[in-house]
Amino acid sequence: MKRGELSKKLATNLRNRRGDKSLMEFGRKTGISYATLSRIESEQQNVSLDTLEKICISLNCDISDLFK
Repeated sequence: MKRGELSKKLATNLRNRRGDKSLMEFGRKTGISYATLSRIESEQQNVSLDTLEKICISLNCDISDLFK
């Protein structure tokens, strides 16, 4: 696996799974700030397990689904 590959997969899958919800709307649902979500989707921020858990709960998916 190459460096940055997981960040790219997470960013792509997060964008796809949140669908037509804006970052603001998704942020309100997850309790994660718009700015943090934006940095995650642009591959500029590492993600904590707590943040991943909030995302998975909101998207009703397993953590592995975000990295496929």
